[in-house]
Amino acid sequence: MTPATVSEAAARRRVIAVFLIQGTVSCIALLWVTWLRRDQITGIFHGLGSSAFILVGIFLAFAFAMALVKFELTNLIFVSLVITACMASFPLLGASLAAWTAVLSATIARWLAMKQLGPVKTDMQDPTVEYVKTFAGQFGTYGIPVLVAGTIYEKLGGEVPLIHATGRAALLVVIGSLALIATNLLLMFMPARSYGYSAKKIFGLDLVDGSISLLTLPYAVVTALSFGAMGWGAVLALAFTGVIANLVARNLAVTRSRSLQQLQRLASLTNIGKTISLRFTTDQLLMKIYTECKKIVDCSLFTIALLDESTDELSFELDVREDTFLPKDRMPVGEGLNSWVVKHHQPLLIGSVAEERRYGVKAIADTKPTESWLGVPMIARDRVIGVISVESFRKNAFSDDDLLLITAIANQAAVALENAHLYKDLEGLTYALEQRVMERTNELRETNLRLMAADRSKNQFLANMSHELRTPLNSIIGFSSVLLESTRNIVQPRLYKFLENIHAAGNHLLELINDILDLSKIEAGKMELRADRFDLHETLAAVERVMKGFAAEANVRILAKIDPDVPNVCLDEGRLKQILFNLLSNAVKFSPQGGPVNVNVAAIPKEESPIGVNAVRIEVADQGIGIAPDELQRIFDEFYQTEEGRRSRRGGTGLGLSLTRNFVELHHGRIEVQSTPGKGSCFTMYLPVDYHEAAGVMPPQMLQLGSAEQRVVH
Repeated sequence: MTPATVSEAAARRRVIAVFLIQGTVSCIALLWVTWLRRDQITGIFHGLGSSAFILVGIFLAFAFAMALVKFELTNLIFVSLVITACMASFPLLGASLAAWTAVLSATIARWLAMKQLGPVKTDMQDPTVEYVKTFAGQFGTYGIPVLVAGTIYEKLGGEVPLIHATGRAALLVVIGSLALIATNLLLMFMPARSYGYSAKKIFGLDLVDGSISLLTLPYAVVTALSFGAMGWGAVLALAFTGVIANLVARNLAVTRSRSLQQLQRLASLTNIGKTISLRFTTDQLLMKIYTECKKIVDCSLFTIALLDESTDELSFELDVREDTFLPKDRMPVGEGLNSWVVKHHQPLLIGSVAEERRYGVKAIADTKPTESWLGVPMIARDRVIGVISVESFRKNAFSDDDLLLITAIANQAAVALENAHLYKDLEGLTYALEQRVMERTNELRETNLRLMAADRSKNQFLANMSHELRTPLNSIIGFSSVLLESTRNIVQPRLYKFLENIHAAGNHLLELINDILDLSKIEAGKMELRADRFDLHETLAAVERVMKGFAAEANVRILAKIDPDVPNVCLDEGRLKQILFNLLSNAVKFSPQGGPVNVNVAAIPKEESPIGVNAVRIEVADQGIGIAPDELQRIFDEFYQTEEGRRSRRGGTGLGLSLTRNFVELHHGRIEVQSTPGKGSCFTMYLPVDYHEAAGVMPPQMLQLGSAEQRVVH
């Protein structure tokens, strides 16, 4: 027997001993006190009259319902509001009868949980411990605390049963209830210690548990006092209200827990996507996958095996057994669960050893007799390149959600590994080609070196864009979109906003790729506009709606004004929106908090138009940092950012204004900029009302790219 096994056995014996001793002593004490107070119990029934059995039934049901809807605080300790029912019952039923009521209700609720009935289900991995906790532990958890509370209440002169609702009676109920809470927390100290909790952690749990009980204390006092004023009907109504409120609160807590879990899963997918976009080695990539999986799935036993098609073997590149990294190993594809996944090209989820027969598979015997197993194939281009698998000693440890998550991770990892191999092969071919060219063209060596350097830079850029951006981008946008749709009604608005931010960030990355492609098309002369007639009022309103969210985050106001006489225009609406988004984004980005961004649109007749045709003038003005005079002439250059913009670290790639200028000039329009450092900037565009008319009358010099006019206002 290993030291770990000996330690686990000792801990188990300690837990059983604590619950047995505490439960036995508490049971004997409760029986003894009940015998001594048998006359008091008879007197309570006589004093309550016909309401006695009704009240006992109400408090039995009340405590039972509270025990069914527990709040999970840790894996082993639950916050139960049975204490609330206990605080309300001892002034009416007396110490002994209230204690037996609480013990009986809690015991039945735990027994149902052991039988997997009801909202709370107990893991029966160790039935002996659970039976001891159920039939012995409740005496110490609820019986003795209620007995202490009732005794203190009676010693202070409290009325039993409480018929007269007075301020003094309420005060005595509060004192008894505080004693009940304190005794419950004190008696739960040793069971918590037997589970290995530190004193500091127990104090934190007690602080939360006690605080929740204190919050329900006024409600319990009102319930106890209500019988004397309104009879058992009031007690029943208040008990029912408490159960419903507790049920709603628990459901909200469960929903929040699931939402946080989903966010953690999405964060793990995002982190893995970022890792894949970086050019890590295979070992670094596999370790990152293990690290992220460990945050959200039981990865006590975790393996990543890659398929070697040349030898038909599985190479276990990463094999972790309870935080111990085993040496790499190889195994022929044949028997075993990993081989089944490779052969069938589909995931395999097994809840227990007994389920293996259903799939006709059998795990290869090793030193770890596990129950649950989950394995998913790593598929790239319809070809299995490996398997990611996790195991657990618990039955049914993995869910369908875990299967989906591991599958998504495996798909990303497969693409990354495949791309890494292809990239490596491509680098080898490129190097060989360069060597042959250099050997055969010595006379053009210098020219060829320059061309190859430029070509490599461009190829490297395109390779990085496709590999580092597009590979994880589809997963990020796709999964965030799925989460947005599937969690719309169950996630808190604040957490749902985080999902929207993740989705928006993915789309922003896609827009960056599109900007680069647009710039390439423009430089190659292949950019074509799709001019169509539309209402400029509606277009501006749509852009304003989209930008207001971004502006609100920066505490900036967008004030749009369009003259009513602005006619419908015939332009490329998509490119016009792109122009407006670029200008407004910059204006918002560099505006001070609270500063306005003004958008003014007016019609310009042909006689006054600087482009020679009927036009519309669009101005985007801000009160931001402005642009220095020596940099104003370069702001429309590709990838250029002003010195102030770089220092402010507001992000950006330097492509927005370059694309804006090109799109304006493709429309045969004109763009101007006026700026004063420290006071803001104003970008003014003149666009034709009819693109086709402008194309026919514009002079050749106005059609040339790069003719944007910039002016500086000092």
